[in-house]
Amino acid sequence: MTQFLKPHLAVTVALGLIFSQMPWQSAHAQTVQDFEPAFFEQYAPRNASDMIEQIPGFQLQSADNRRGLGQGGANVLVNGERLTGKSDVGGQLSRIVAENVVRIEIRDGASLDTPGLSGQVANVITKTTGKSGTWSWAPEFRERQPINLTHAHFTLSGKTGNLGYSAELKNEAQRNGDWGPETLTQADGTIFEIRDELGQYRFDGPGVVLDLNWTPKEDHIGNLNLDYNKQNFASNIRSSRRAQDNLVGITRGQDLETVFTGGEDEWNAKVGADYEFPVGPGKLKAIGYYRFERSPTRNSFSVFALDGEQLSGSIFDRLADEGEAIARTEYSWSPSDGRDWTFGVEGAFNFLDIESELQVFDDGTYVDEALNGATSRVEERRTEATLTHSRPLSAKWDLQLSGGVEYSKLKQTGGLSRDFIRPKGFLLASYKPDESASWRLKIEREVGQLSFFDFISSVDIVDNIDRTGNVNLVPSQSWFIGLEYDKNFGQGFTVNLNPYVSFISDLVDRIPIGEDGDAVGNVDNAVRYGLDFNTSIKGQRWGWDGTQFDLDIQWRDSQVDDPVTAVARPLSRDLKTFWHARMRHDIPNTDWAYGAGVREYADYKGFRLFTTDDPTLDRPITYGFIEHKDVLGMKIKAELTNLLNSREDFTREVFTDRRDRGVLDFTEFESREFGPILNIEFSGTF
Repeated sequence: MTQFLKPHLAVTVALGLIFSQMPWQSAHAQTVQDFEPAFFEQYAPRNASDMIEQIPGFQLQSADNRRGLGQGGANVLVNGERLTGKSDVGGQLSRIVAENVVRIEIRDGASLDTPGLSGQVANVITKTTGKSGTWSWAPEFRERQPINLTHAHFTLSGKTGNLGYSAELKNEAQRNGDWGPETLTQADGTIFEIRDELGQYRFDGPGVVLDLNWTPKEDHIGNLNLDYNKQNFASNIRSSRRAQDNLVGITRGQDLETVFTGGEDEWNAKVGADYEFPVGPGKLKAIGYYRFERSPTRNSFSVFALDGEQLSGSIFDRLADEGEAIARTEYSWSPSDGRDWTFGVEGAFNFLDIESELQVFDDGTYVDEALNGATSRVEERRTEATLTHSRPLSAKWDLQLSGGVEYSKLKQTGGLSRDFIRPKGFLLASYKPDESASWRLKIEREVGQLSFFDFISSVDIVDNIDRTGNVNLVPSQSWFIGLEYDKNFGQGFTVNLNPYVSFISDLVDRIPIGEDGDAVGNVDNAVRYGLDFNTSIKGQRWGWDGTQFDLDIQWRDSQVDDPVTAVARPLSRDLKTFWHARMRHDIPNTDWAYGAGVREYADYKGFRLFTTDDPTLDRPITYGFIEHKDVLGMKIKAELTNLLNSREDFTREVFTDRRDRGVLDFTEFESREFGPILNIEFSGTF
């Protein structure tokens, strides 16, 4: 099927380029849908992020995990400009005070001169009048956990002459935990061990962000984004293990106490900058981005007898340094009204440098143990060139075409070096039969983003599994085809439907290495297909003013030949279904609002050499909230989550040998309760 598509895509692109030279009408098919500040008044928003959340049918998309800077980015523009670098889109929107938002335009990505943007795009039009800011503090209360009192944000923005600025001081804090039983069962159904486990997980992420916007003269625009964060993780899992010795013939299992502790003390810094100015008939934009992250981690697993004597243990230490540097130049010009061209050149350098050590408990002390392939450095140098053209084909059709090529070179400690040349590009077509509906077609040749951690070996000290690195790993490639339909029925009733399919080559999955090695590697071919659906309905059509209902549904399926058994199965740990239904009622002529929601997800099984795993929810997660928009100038929102006491279940099957040679040995089933969660958010502006 993939081979069948390749010539047809080439013909499609060629026809599109021919069409681009024909004298079609110049009026864009896109009709801008404006949302003025009055639309958002009932929600009392504090920032642009609050406003975006309330636009019916619009789905915010981030660009954090995309390859490089030339693949469109987040589906949000600010004053017609793409966000700087790989900035967190939600964070940047939260630094725009609501009173500085003039309006939010919802446009069609194919009608814009920003390469790669597809579907609905939000253009936030802003103004800055003096200094202003926002603040929020969100304490959280959970069963069996300390009170979380340190989650807070503080932003300040303003303008001095031709320099606009916004800054944020924040701490993203979490205090999570779960508890419950785990049972180990033989293949014949006999339980041979029961465990009682309690987990606590702590995270603090203090950081500071500064955004600068400089307009030294007409048509000159410069942006600078500086971001520094600390990320401190700490986890502790205690397990009381009791053998079921009363069962005849059962010799497996022991009475033990185990403790797992894990921690990471990371810091990371990001710098993004761009400057745009007129050159000749068009404009030139220079973009730079740099990210560095240092992540020292330690995981420890200890086993004790009931009298407190330590029987065994392991400590795995790792220091990881990661970096990414990107330089990109784009030249854009419009030979005539509505016809836009953009030529882009990008270079990038990525690296991961890891040092690892493993110690095991032996006769009362910890001793070093050799760990092959766990200390190494991986580098990638990449360049690409692309040419993108967008234009209207008629009063109802818009087209955007892009073609390019990418060259990359991967190198790892030991002298291994490989080169790749990959074509890339896309076709975006938008058809608007009337003012209320849109059809969008996207065909794209994608190159995947590798995780360099998969090149380097590591150890899972809890399950005693060596994770072999794979120096031969290559990025996946895929042909993506998506068809999107939007319909606005009026009075706040919108529908969005998006079926899609991806034909994947060099899929990144877990594969066998040698006889008993298990590593991340490449599988020749796979296919993934699915359907995304969302709808928003406002209650005004039934006389229930101030009410909005939203429903999001995702369904996905896939197929790949299992690299161990050669039997077709879904992609490992891929999304199966997700749905989220919610309602909100802003009571007219009051400052009160309330609402509720329910959501549920399901993933496909995960597959490894000797095991399978299956995470599930035993029931949907439900929540409800109540909100007052003016308590001494503050907005206070109290939300209670997990009203039905949903539990997270996890099943792991362990085989006597590789799954293609062994039979089921035993099954682990754990059911984790996490209790109700009360979050109270206080927020305001100044």
